[in-house]
Amino acid sequence: MKTLKNTSIFLFLAMILCTCMPQEGPDPGPTGGSITITGQTETQGTKTILSGTEGLETHWVGGSDQIGIFSPEAKATSDGTPEVNPAKNLAFTALASAKSSGFNGTMFWGTGDHHFYAYYPRNSGFTGERTAVPVSLPWEQTQSAAGNTTHIGALDFMVATPLTVTPPGAVNFTFNHVFTMIEFRIVGSGSLTQVSLSGAYPLACEGTIDLTQDPDINFYNITTSGTTNNVTVTLDTPVALDPTVPVSVYMMVLPGIQETIMRISLTTEGIWKEMDKETPDVIDGFTRGLVEPGFARGKKYVVSLDTEDEGWGNEFTDSRDTNTYSYRLIGTQVWMTENLAYLPSVHAPDLGSDSSPRYYVYNYERDNIINAKITVEYILYGVLYNWPAAMGGSTSSSANPSGVQGACPDGWHLPSDAEWTTLTDYLGGTSVAGGKMKATGTLDATTGLWEEPNTGATNTSGFTALPGGYRTSIGTFYGIGSTGHWWSSTERDTDAWYRSMAYNYSDVGRGGTGKGYGFSVRCLRD
Repeated sequence: MKTLKNTSIFLFLAMILCTCMPQEGPDPGPTGGSITITGQTETQGTKTILSGTEGLETHWVGGSDQIGIFSPEAKATSDGTPEVNPAKNLAFTALASAKSSGFNGTMFWGTGDHHFYAYYPRNSGFTGERTAVPVSLPWEQTQSAAGNTTHIGALDFMVATPLTVTPPGAVNFTFNHVFTMIEFRIVGSGSLTQVSLSGAYPLACEGTIDLTQDPDINFYNITTSGTTNNVTVTLDTPVALDPTVPVSVYMMVLPGIQETIMRISLTTEGIWKEMDKETPDVIDGFTRGLVEPGFARGKKYVVSLDTEDEGWGNEFTDSRDTNTYSYRLIGTQVWMTENLAYLPSVHAPDLGSDSSPRYYVYNYERDNIINAKITVEYILYGVLYNWPAAMGGSTSSSANPSGVQGACPDGWHLPSDAEWTTLTDYLGGTSVAGGKMKATGTLDATTGLWEEPNTGATNTSGFTALPGGYRTSIGTFYGIGSTGHWWSSTERDTDAWYRSMAYNYSDVGRGGTGKGYGFSVRCLRD
């Protein structure tokens, strides 16, 4: 894959077809001869938000980097016709590991004017047309170590400006970067493992791109089949931050318009904290003539961060009752790391219902909210809700996201069954996710709230599941210290889906049960 170095970018490619060495001029023609192609990338500018002026220099890796070329009038072999031997997604391989390189491949002239289209990196399994070439920018990106840019080469999708050439004229491609690079320069303290950027609009995607389109100054049109509004870079090797010497983390994102404020998140010492930052302006504007917030393709944006600055946070306050909750990004989702404690009223456990809201506090059997809130069970484990109370009057939702605010604060929602599955899938599946979600420690060792042996508990996800027990269908409380249950927003016939964890298992249970049970609630940020 391409490698990147810290200098201004300019790339010249000499792509030679049917030969391993550059030729001085075009092959003989006008028909039947092999085609000599040269190419270069557009000069990549830099865009500085807070500091820094360096760009990036693109280098090819000889023997492995490949581009794909299409020409409806050319042929893949010297005999036959373009219809029989189409020049479709033909492979050309870099000959040298350098900024400039010859490329080795085979293509032959047909008749009349020829149209040429190309892209990098070549998809060897693609057999379709030039108008729908697969393109992907993952939201999960991995950097081997701080300051390393090796991963960027594989993410830097490029498309050549379409060409029309009369044989045996020169074919000189200009390759254009489709995505945008962001360099985070970070100082401060702690061991850094992740950097994430979230916006109101897509930052990563799966889809297809039409190679026949002319390059827009700000972005290419991509037909998307899936998008995400955040990108996370994980460091394979955590790095100790320094108060004065910055470390660099590199991210590729989709260009395009964004809201004026975006959210940057960091993980240090296993704790996720966030800060809102102003989005840079795109000088040319996405609607021509307007200065708008967002990112332009082919640019590098530099963001300087200090983990010791004011403005970082990982808590929010529920305006309804001033309860404060911690939260954490897990995969693409931001979860509360505490059980919901919203208590507009409180019921004794023998007052059950499958249809009307009921709010319970474990072991509390009266109806005084003030007294209920000073119990140890409320302080540690929050509130147990029957399903109508958890739903807050909303109807069942299996969507992802659910769209059901329910008992959750503004800006948060009750997760659907599908959203719980997204979480456990991200953590490696239900058989191991429970260990990664349970708070560590045990009651016997006075190090935690779970009973022995608290099987598999590592809490590497930061979810911090606690064993708050539940209110049973016969009007009793059961299971504190040994089990925890959490509602979803999704019905199962006349019941509702939930998730559970236990002291003696490392898995996450999934089941459906009556709506009169009292379970805990965890909220997801919208």
